[in-house]
Amino acid sequence: MVTKASSNVCRNAEVALCWAQGKPARNHNGTLITDGTRIYSYELQIGDTAENNKKVVKDYTAKGSYGFRSMTTSQHVGLLRYIPNHQTIVV
Repeated sequence: MVTKASSNVCRNAEVALCWAQGKPARNHNGTLITDGTRIYSYELQIGDTAENNKKVVKDYTAKGSYGFRSMTTSQHVGLLRYIPNHQTIVV
């Protein structure tokens, strides 16, 4: 797990972009945090980086394959689906 003190503080969309770019970041209250490889919503890993550097998103939304967790986690997953100029794989 990424520690709250180890990352740049920014908005949720910027945390998603940092994850896509392989950089550590977190939002203001530490509910969305990445080490650049993995990304977490409330300590639940919602994304990872494959060996080919592709970003893989676990779909924790109401209709997703991993099932609904919370509205906020669903919003975090939504941000990861559509990161400008980056492709993600949703599973």
